[in-house]
Amino acid sequence: MRKAAEERTFMAHRKTREILELTGATRKGQPTVAGMMTLSDYPQQTFPNLCVTAIAVAGTSIVQDGNGERFLDNKRFEGPIDEMIDDAISFIRRNTKTRVIIEGGHRIDEPEYPDNAVREIVTNALMHRDYGPYCDGTPTRIVLYADRLECWNPGGVYGGQSIEDLGYINIQTRNPTLVSILEILGVAENRHSGIPVIRDEMRHAGLRPPVFIDERGSFTVKLFNSPDPGSMHEATGKLRVSEAAIIDFCRIPRSRGEIATHFALGLPYITREYLNPLVEQGRLTLTIPEKPRSKYQRFFAASNER
Repeated sequence: MRKAAEERTFMAHRKTREILELTGATRKGQPTVAGMMTLSDYPQQTFPNLCVTAIAVAGTSIVQDGNGERFLDNKRFEGPIDEMIDDAISFIRRNTKTRVIIEGGHRIDEPEYPDNAVREIVTNALMHRDYGPYCDGTPTRIVLYADRLECWNPGGVYGGQSIEDLGYINIQTRNPTLVSILEILGVAENRHSGIPVIRDEMRHAGLRPPVFIDERGSFTVKLFNSPDPGSMHEATGKLRVSEAAIIDFCRIPRSRGEIATHFALGLPYITREYLNPLVEQGRLTLTIPEKPRSKYQRFFAASNER
């Protein structure tokens, strides 16, 4: 029985080794950088600066005050990529504001920056950064200012494409092995959807569009916590969102409260200015058409809008 157990263990280990070779986590029995950054408990033992540094400052620039203090918070995150992503996101949540909304007796927490947008920029930074020998001494950097969030990583847009191409065409992947392993682990997707998600989340929140900067072999994403000036209604000063964004949000049935909260608009305002007109135009349908004012009512994108 012992011999049989040893044989099963050997076969399991061999299968594991074969999988590691096939995914690129190892090569000729030795771990690759991609394998270490995803499967090692502490890859920084070999690559001490393949980490994330994060700081929060009080103002809109990094300056030293009269007491010699520059940072409100200052952390360094290490470990495999999935742990660094989670730690960085926790840091951002801890150092940003959350608006509390009470809707229908339920508490809704609305973060200063959309959660999905934050996750995408941190994940993209670690997934697409340059891990080559000229950049492995440089960490990914996150800076939280009073008015914006910046995420910087070494390695500009890969494959000869431009900033204008981001999110609109499929761009070559700098780290295909790393991306494949992260996809297998369920940490990230290789669908070129990250940039569109960031843009959509900021637009749906009524915030300024994200800014992407590709310069001197590095890539920076900036998220701003101020409203998008282009979406302000001239007469009322209320945030105005596109009808297409509301219809897109209603691809699954949504309540009035969900829609108002998502777009940071008042319930009566969004009902009067958007929902009722879109229903009359046939672009939104009601789940309970015989009772249009029901508290259980949901709005759903019409079939010709999907």
